[in-house]
Amino acid sequence: MTYVIRQMLPDELPVFFRRIEEDFPEEEYAPFPVLDSHLRRGVQEGLVLCAEGQDIAYAINAVAENGFVLISLMAVSKEYRGRGIGSAFIRMMKERYAGKKGIILEVERPDKAECGRELFTMKQRIAFYERLGFHLVPGIDYWIWNVRMHLMALPLTESAASIDAQIEEIVTGIYLGLLGERLIAKLDIRRVDG
Repeated sequence: MTYVIRQMLPDELPVFFRRIEEDFPEEEYAPFPVLDSHLRRGVQEGLVLCAEGQDIAYAINAVAENGFVLISLMAVSKEYRGRGIGSAFIRMMKERYAGKKGIILEVERPDKAECGRELFTMKQRIAFYERLGFHLVPGIDYWIWNVRMHLMALPLTESAASIDAQIEEIVTGIYLGLLGERLIAKLDIRRVDG
């Protein structure tokens, strides 16, 4: 199957937002007006992975002034999951952003799972990203919108050690562009021992 990435048009967001509501818990995505504003102003970009004329996956990414990309949301359509499409999409994004310093993403913390199935899914998600070259950023306690998450990083032109050492500044810089000064308090990132 041949894949192509296309830009999501802001007028398509209502359709994709319905998918976002199905694919993610409500606390993990911005309200429609915020995402709409971000796409229209270029604060974030929506990418759509297509195959044979079908939209099969999407991502909403913040391409920050600090040279890093945050994958805010990424999902493969339910009927296409388990076929390597998510891996292909990440590889294509790595190519798209090859000149950037790195790609950052947030994943749920397995230690916060409420049941065995949730724990399994969370661990699978982390393993999926690790197979694609991401690593868990060590020594960080991280909350966004009162949701405790892990940060994962994929070095592109910056080294893993450099990203890990600067992660607070990197993530704060990304979210400052997304949230602005007024809402940056919704981000809590700090170093922890061990």
